[in-house]
Amino acid sequence: MTDWSALLEDACRFFERHLTDTHRDHLRTRYGLEPAFVEAMRIGYAPADGSALLLYLMDRGYSRDEIIGSGLVVPWQRTDENGGTRSGVSDLLRGRIVFPYLDADLRPAYFIGRMTDATPARDDTTPAKYKKQLVTIDGPREPICGVWSVSPGDPLIITEGITDCLAVLQAGRPCISPVTTRFKREQAPEVAELVRRSGGPVYILNDNEESGEGGKGAANIAYNLITQALDGARVFIGSPPRPAGVEKVDLNDFLRSGGDLDAVIADAIPAEEHPAVRQAQKDEAARVASLLRSMHNRQRWEAPGGKKRKRSGGVDLDELRARMPSLSAYTGIAPGDRGPHPVYGSTHGDNFVVSEDGETWTSFHGGDERGKSGNLFKLIALEQGFMTDETQPLRGEAFKQTIGYCRERWG
Repeated sequence: MTDWSALLEDACRFFERHLTDTHRDHLRTRYGLEPAFVEAMRIGYAPADGSALLLYLMDRGYSRDEIIGSGLVVPWQRTDENGGTRSGVSDLLRGRIVFPYLDADLRPAYFIGRMTDATPARDDTTPAKYKKQLVTIDGPREPICGVWSVSPGDPLIITEGITDCLAVLQAGRPCISPVTTRFKREQAPEVAELVRRSGGPVYILNDNEESGEGGKGAANIAYNLITQALDGARVFIGSPPRPAGVEKVDLNDFLRSGGDLDAVIADAIPAEEHPAVRQAQKDEAARVASLLRSMHNRQRWEAPGGKKRKRSGGVDLDELRARMPSLSAYTGIAPGDRGPHPVYGSTHGDNFVVSEDGETWTSFHGGDERGKSGNLFKLIALEQGFMTDETQPLRGEAFKQTIGYCRERWG
């Protein structure tokens, strides 16, 4: 595995140098983050210029492959109006506030960019609110935010996103959060170890949304912690109060407006008593049943007289797929259920549907579901940036890249 620490450190310094007083004022008014804390957390800004970071890293002596492999710079190919093809390489984060994820030694391990008025749009579309560093085959993995803050004996707070996490950290409380709305399944052992290290009660404080999606995410995390058998760990679920008529309140909004974090903690209830945790138990049972059905079907494919095994470029796709999780297990969305789109997110938390067998999906991102469906391979291709249009089939170079990534990850 490549050591990315030097390149990520140089990238972080580049982003820090481009953060202006105007950006600092925005961080204070929008997120309640004070300049001293912004500096300590090494928050920066990515210029809107499409090649500023690329040229900077090249000047620092990094090769093109290293820079692309970091997931901070992406190759692209487009067809012009005359039918010709253009290709190039450009910065992933452009015109965005950049939040670094700091490791246990306060070194940058990953970046996510928040849209600003300067974020360039393409084809008159609104840019995504957040854009996260791509995870390439040998690149940096998605980390957990706030791992450096965990302290033995202190209560540990878990939030839904980085700005909520930063607001709690600024208040002097140990806090961790995932890169998106939920921890990935492969991060469960690391989350469990952080809880063990803390040794105190755990408070999961997700968004309070009319859709109830924040509660579902909190229940998912709580259920995973409970099933880890963490020697009597006390897990609670809470959320900031939401006034009538308000669709959503997150922890950052609540604290920025003078809300009392201790009051939210005091009102939190034991996870075992939360109705969403009880529902999560039912969903998990359905997911396991789906996984068992999938394993049975794959065994039938491999049995004598079964269907012909599919191969691509020397790769046995059935054998590879048998080593991979089901779509339901990968996304954390139960078979037949809805949830937020794993790549594009969701305002209401229900624009991504997993099939009853837990193996395929349909996307309602943008409203029109026609052609916006696929399997786990296509979802991974979208996540990793091997393809960008979910209405198109997964094929060609994007398919090859996806299979290569899956082979590296699942063997």
